[in-house]
Amino acid sequence: MVSGYMWAYMQRRRYYLAVMVFLAAVVAILLGISSSLPDYGTNLSLNLAADLIGTIVVLFVIAPFIERAELQRDSVLDRFDHRAFIRQAADARHRIVILEMWTDLLQDGYQSPFLGSIRAALEQNVEVRILLLDPDARAAEQRADDLLRRTNVVDNIMDNLLVLDNFRNDLPEQLRRNIEIRVYSALPPVQMYRVDDRIVVSFYPVNITSWNAAQYQTSPRAQLGTFVGTKFDELWEAPSTRTLDQFREITIVVNSGQDQKSYQVKFVTSEEHTYVCGAEIVAEHLDTGIGGLPVQVVDCNAKGEREVSGSYSFFSLDGKSQDDTTVRRLLVSKYGRNHGDVILKLVEVAQE
Repeated sequence: MVSGYMWAYMQRRRYYLAVMVFLAAVVAILLGISSSLPDYGTNLSLNLAADLIGTIVVLFVIAPFIERAELQRDSVLDRFDHRAFIRQAADARHRIVILEMWTDLLQDGYQSPFLGSIRAALEQNVEVRILLLDPDARAAEQRADDLLRRTNVVDNIMDNLLVLDNFRNDLPEQLRRNIEIRVYSALPPVQMYRVDDRIVVSFYPVNITSWNAAQYQTSPRAQLGTFVGTKFDELWEAPSTRTLDQFREITIVVNSGQDQKSYQVKFVTSEEHTYVCGAEIVAEHLDTGIGGLPVQVVDCNAKGEREVSGSYSFFSLDGKSQDDTTVRRLLVSKYGRNHGDVILKLVEVAQE
């Protein structure tokens, strides 16, 4: 898949090539017309020499000033300006890109105006890409430690993803095609908020959230802008990165005798165990029961790669254990409501 940055680069190259071909054709026509004039060779040499001097002046004198002026667009802000970003997003013309662990733009008083600005951008065919940390990743717990456990990192990410899923599902199909949301599992290098050619970057300081720390405002052509753009592309295409749909449901393959059936189920993980909402599975195996059924899990990533793991067996939670309480809380956090009366734990079967 071609990244947004590479696509824009290719488009610029095609544009410049077309302009060069057009100008070359115009020059050839003008030279052909003027070839019959007196002193054609002398005049041509004089004009070429003057143009060459002008080119040298532009390349070595004016261009460095322009480049320095471009670099001077970089600035440092005391903290992230939420309302400024919301206004910029509403006026976006090409792309909106966010790389974060979670964002408070999707919380409290910012949520409604921010989602409104995203919808306005989508209505203008703006490409929106949002990349948030997988709440099941170890990096979430590490960041919680950095924040002295004063902030529930996992719950904040879960809430962000739930809000985004509801927002995306409420969009008409023609707008939904332009927004893509993924979750990554690696340690995040930076926080990035981009609208068209305006980029705001921050790092992850200890003890405070990143949007309360210093922000570096830059452009895609500056060194910092190029760096964060490359990091975003790497995480976007990483093997461990999943789409929002893949984060919300996994595929369970159940083998019962000669039959094999796949189920798309909601799930959560807790202490390296996977728990699924299994009401449909139990209902279809009332006669035989689910005990001893061989189970496999199909993991998919955003690149379309699939990996089958297992075998597992089902263990039904009794509703009274500590595991049951924890898992139901996680289901509410992830899906917004208590999902079902039947929660099944996947227990790995030892290979003989």
